[in-house]
Amino acid sequence: MNLIFRKNFKNAVERVLHVPHNYTGGILEMTFVLDYALSKECAVSMTKEIAAVLRSHSQVFQNVRLNLLHWKENKVLVNQVVPISMLQLGRGLENYESLPGNKSLDTLTDTLKRFHARSKLVICLLGTGSAAGAVVLDEERTKKNLQPFLGRKSIFLCVQEDGECVSPEIVMGAEILSKI
Repeated sequence: MNLIFRKNFKNAVERVLHVPHNYTGGILEMTFVLDYALSKECAVSMTKEIAAVLRSHSQVFQNVRLNLLHWKENKVLVNQVVPISMLQLGRGLENYESLPGNKSLDTLTDTLKRFHARSKLVICLLGTGSAAGAVVLDEERTKKNLQPFLGRKSIFLCVQEDGECVSPEIVMGAEILSKI
């Protein structure tokens, strides 16, 4: 990840944390979604970098409750609670295996709305290559899931893999439908 991406990512996190009626202090609870369409090397390196950027961002992320949501298949989403420091060291992804294929963003947003509504920050690392990517099957359902809160407190990082892992495109939750 380059310096420009890091700065833009920090700004996106600041925008989410300063949304009215969002994070006000104390221990932060956040969700990190990891799309298994990414290659293992890219997924591990990106999660390490993102965790490092968050921990260096502010004191808020030193003691965060992190829900790592493994998005393996369309309806297979497994939650794991890990400390952000473990993620920064690359632990927690030992059993990661790349599972390419199209997944529905409807299913992901539905799960996030039902089970991760307490999270003050939701970061989704998505693979968007030609063979893998998130598709919107039901646009109305996705809009409904993103409203009223999820769209304002989520950041989607769309990684385009072409043999190497590059800096992802940052898409805020409110504008996800126009980008996907």
